[in-house]
Amino acid sequence: MGKTSIITVQDIPISIFVENNKDYICLTDMIKAKDGEFLSAIG
Repeated sequence: MGKTSIITVQDIPISIFVENNKDYICLTDMIKAKDGEFLSAIG
């Protein structure tokens, strides 16, 4: 089982998941931090 930790980037918590010596960054956390700018750019 992997390990989850949280880093803070510009006062925004971002989840990092590590499994088999590979890091995975939670893109959902990063999109939530953009206050909907991502969603408005699509539509």
